[in-house]
Amino acid sequence: MNENTHLNEELVSAISELFLTYGLRSTSMDDIATHLKMSKKTLYQFFENKDDVVEQVVTYRIEKGREKHTSDELLKMTPIQFLYNIKTHILESLNTQLPANYFDIKKYHPDVHQRVLAEESTFMETLMDTVLQRGVAEGFLREDTDMKLQVYLLTRQFCFFREQEFENSGEYPIGDVMSMIIENFILALVTEKGRQEFERIKKEMINK
Repeated sequence: MNENTHLNEELVSAISELFLTYGLRSTSMDDIATHLKMSKKTLYQFFENKDDVVEQVVTYRIEKGREKHTSDELLKMTPIQFLYNIKTHILESLNTQLPANYFDIKKYHPDVHQRVLAEESTFMETLMDTVLQRGVAEGFLREDTDMKLQVYLLTRQFCFFREQEFENSGEYPIGDVMSMIIENFILALVTEKGRQEFERIKKEMINK
């Protein structure tokens, strides 16, 4: 990593914390410059405008999440373990975005929102395709299932967590809903071997 790249990452990380503390909409370019202890003129040497700031911050958060959840250690898990752990990844992702920030990106930075959403979807589909193929090859998952359709339904349900209606309802704890979605997804795909692995993992998690 060269010096300029390292500096830019430090700036984006600091701005990310600022957004999480005060909210994306409420944070102006003046606020960002003040927080970074630099002039607004210098700030614009790193970022074209607030859209650029938002996109770099969101991309930074996504990449950090991927570094953690696609590590060699994670890939050593069985496919069932990997799928079960998606819940943890999604919950952490939601916690690092704050619902208000996500709604603001969608409403006030629609072009950024569309680009990030498309990139996230492509990454998720590629990752899931790899994991599911491995699951079939190792006998954990059935071959006679439309995997693409199942992944599509799963990702659409994940989008629900970012809707303001869900955030405001408070009817069910987000962790409970996420667990139900993931468990239903896994159980729709597993062989008997996969079901036994799923029960083992679930029991192990409960005992923790």
